[in-house]
Amino acid sequence: MMEKANRIIFISNEVANGGAGRVISVLANAFAGKGYHVSVYAFNNRYETYPMNQWVEQIFLKVRYTQKLINKLDRIRQLRNVFKNNPGATIVAFEYFVNMQTIIAGLRLKNKIIISERNDPTQQDNKKMIKPLRSFLYRWADGLVCQTPGAKAYFPKAVQEKTVVIANPIMEGLPELFWGERRKEIVNFGRLEKQKNLLLLIDAFALFHKEYPEYRLSLYGDGSERNRIETYIDQKHLRHCITVHRSIPDIHEKVIECTMFVSSSDYEGLSNSMIEAMAIGLPCIVTDCPCGGARMMINSYENGILVPVRDVKAMFEAMKYIIENPEKAAAISRNATKVSLDLAVGKIVTEWERMM
Repeated sequence: MMEKANRIIFISNEVANGGAGRVISVLANAFAGKGYHVSVYAFNNRYETYPMNQWVEQIFLKVRYTQKLINKLDRIRQLRNVFKNNPGATIVAFEYFVNMQTIIAGLRLKNKIIISERNDPTQQDNKKMIKPLRSFLYRWADGLVCQTPGAKAYFPKAVQEKTVVIANPIMEGLPELFWGERRKEIVNFGRLEKQKNLLLLIDAFALFHKEYPEYRLSLYGDGSERNRIETYIDQKHLRHCITVHRSIPDIHEKVIECTMFVSSSDYEGLSNSMIEAMAIGLPCIVTDCPCGGARMMINSYENGILVPVRDVKAMFEAMKYIIENPEKAAAISRNATKVSLDLAVGKIVTEWERMM
């Protein structure tokens, strides 16, 4: 049996603009605070990274080639050299493609390899060879962390036997519940990617705005769908009441006075945006999407509202419910903040530490 490592090396696509990067930053800071030697290696540095304390070493792997396959092989070579130079370290990789490259890089070395799925694993089934290759390679990892039981259940029994379910930690230092009159603004913050289905949210808001024209919708984030979203807003003639903002570091302070947070995703792991919105007391309307992260956290109409995936009318009706039932909306807001106790950093880090 391997000894517990005093050195932890996190591997990620990037440590910015997304849930995986957010969780890595929280875990890295927490483990460094507990006396571990912590390094974070990232494939990309396209966006400003999440805050890391001074004891966390951050390294970006160099991109040397333009051809994708050659670049992936070179990345595996770079990772293998890192692992060889740190034979006692535990390696923790996030996201399926990073996981697979990390496992290959660590074959027959003396490192403990922990991998983590950060999204709905079924969404890669349409990519040729990904499903069988991932299932095969995951057998070589020492452990797999999934965010939900649904994600764990997807994998073969041999992989499930080394899998644990650990929810995301909620970052510390979030503002406390707002008690005043809320701003007439609906908000969403997160990556601007296709899986978020923000066009659905725009459609639901368009219906809502006809009855409540004094309300605005604000979207915060960066990603590949920005131009498509901006174009759609113009096509719907909603530019006067919908704004798309860049991702900002003080997002929670910016949105805490808003009326509600609405998430329209087609699929998620466990959404950091959702749990952070709950933690600061925003009434949350969230699609009950696979692989089950939303229903893990929300009891509908108690601490949030779940709506069916891709159902514009249901989302519109839920938005109306929050406006037309202020006392029940306030109770949902108060109940939502309790998620901070269940997902406290110390509690989640302890669960991760058992894996190391």
